[in-house]
Amino acid sequence: MAKDWTGLLSQLGAAAHLVTGSPFTRNRLDLASGFRHLLVLAAIGIDEVLRFDPDPILAVSRAPTDDVLTWGMDCPDAIYTRATLWGGESYRLFGNRGTARYVGLQTMNGIQATANAVVDELEMDQAGNFEVIISADEREGNWLRIDGDYPTVVVRHFFYDWNSEVPSSLRIERIGRRAERKSRPSDADGLVSRQVRALGEFVYTNLRFFHDWGSAPPANGFLEPGDLSAVGAAAENRPVIGRWELGPDEALILEIKPPNGVYWSYSLGNPWWETIHYGRHQSSLNGHQVAVDSDGLVRVVVCARDPGVANWLDTAGYSNGAMILRCVRTDTAPTPITRVVKFDEIAAALPADTKTVTPDERTAIVAARRRAVHQRFAR
Repeated sequence: MAKDWTGLLSQLGAAAHLVTGSPFTRNRLDLASGFRHLLVLAAIGIDEVLRFDPDPILAVSRAPTDDVLTWGMDCPDAIYTRATLWGGESYRLFGNRGTARYVGLQTMNGIQATANAVVDELEMDQAGNFEVIISADEREGNWLRIDGDYPTVVVRHFFYDWNSEVPSSLRIERIGRRAERKSRPSDADGLVSRQVRALGEFVYTNLRFFHDWGSAPPANGFLEPGDLSAVGAAAENRPVIGRWELGPDEALILEIKPPNGVYWSYSLGNPWWETIHYGRHQSSLNGHQVAVDSDGLVRVVVCARDPGVANWLDTAGYSNGAMILRCVRTDTAPTPITRVVKFDEIAAALPADTKTVTPDERTAIVAARRRAVHQRFAR
């Protein structure tokens, strides 16, 4: 046990060294947020290793991520729920869809997707009630395949209108005969040892993974859209991943023709792939919130100070970070056209009829975001 605890401390030390030595650590906020992110990963990891027990309670419960524990550029429009299952058993997931813009189901084996479904493409009654069978063997009707010894089912809710849309209300129950279980360890010290080791691995490997992944896009540019279901993304989501990097007096203008479809949004993250707090800052905009210019294009301005335009994405004092254009069941997944300008040149770089907001209007917008996020995650 003492050896495992020493190993945990060693992993945390390696993670701290990665934060201090990272090329993304460029100001005091970048550094402080890196150490804060270690606390976030530890909190999520502790929840993962201590609560893992798929046997006594079958529930679709909130994932540990919220507006405080943000990890892997989780979507600022979202609530994530999940249930941990046993391999070899079958389940019935049922309830009401709710009114979120998008509700997606995904079964996973570790971090890799096994099956995906958009609820609106399933059989459902007029009131939004539906059920899905989750099993290893194929079934008629609504069905999701599971694989592995400890599969999970994840439910994603993406909201367009934060004030009116509500999440699904779902339950899950085992059906059929209970599967034969592998023997479970009875020694308490062995269980805790495994949990301690798992926690250290969780913190360091996740920090390293997203740190290295964050260096893939060019500065102030984007990668081509791709299928990231192998690392946990929904198959119907085509994310366009980028990286912003700006001086205090610079701004990044992003331009796209908005896609048509179920859902799309922009969001900004800090150097550690934490979504910048979307209740305290306008660090995200979705297809419902964004202003479309008269020529049919959407232009957003990424910078640290409020430029007075409606489509501002606030970098919140960080020097660099991730940015994602999420596209769910859309006709296109456009790669934004980007250009860096000086802050004082923003107005000249935008159309003359660009929608603007006053300081008082911005204060009201951010206050409304704060209230909506608080209500979404109220415990």
